[in-house]
Amino acid sequence: MKPKTQTESYVHQAISDLLSRTRHDADFYALLVGSIFLAAFAIFNDSIITLIASMIVSPLATPILTLGLGIASGNWALMRRAFILLCVASLIALLAAVALAMAFGHNHVADQFISFAGNRTDSFIVAVVSGAIAAYGIVRPKVASAITGVAIAVSLLPPLVATGIGLVPGGTTADNPFTLFLLNVLGILIASVAVFTLLGAGKMYRAMASNE
Repeated sequence: MKPKTQTESYVHQAISDLLSRTRHDADFYALLVGSIFLAAFAIFNDSIITLIASMIVSPLATPILTLGLGIASGNWALMRRAFILLCVASLIALLAAVALAMAFGHNHVADQFISFAGNRTDSFIVAVVSGAIAAYGIVRPKVASAITGVAIAVSLLPPLVATGIGLVPGGTTADNPFTLFLLNVLGILIASVAVFTLLGAGKMYRAMASNE
């Protein structure tokens, strides 16, 4: 058997780490619940700083990147696993946001700094670039530190929480944050599939899966 190069060993470990974070476990849901609370109260108090904190803590990008790896490798089981986790996490975020809006929405201050409107084309481009950097950072050790910056650049959890808050009368503004969430998911997914395919991560995962 041909020995792995240092780069191949790193990619193998990076893929294993990504898969370990794409699980229905206490760690994932602890980060999810914490980030939902941060995002909701950031919206209630129109706090950009708290909103950024929720974006850094949120684990939502993980199942999207794993879904991209599943598509790049053609592995239906991995695609299903990541898609289900993403859907469950999104539903929890929506329901929790509704509950928080019903409990604390009366404290909602006027929006001045936080907006989920903006140019949808620009937002999609940012999501694509961010997804490409995130996927590249997974398989290239020198740029792995860029993942935190990606979490700040692309907004996943905040528009989802804003959607839930908006389901409660008087909860938030009338723009459509759910559209932003979907565009961001799509942008990250498209970019990650392309990068994982070009860098051979999909092929490597197929080899890993066949040896299990």
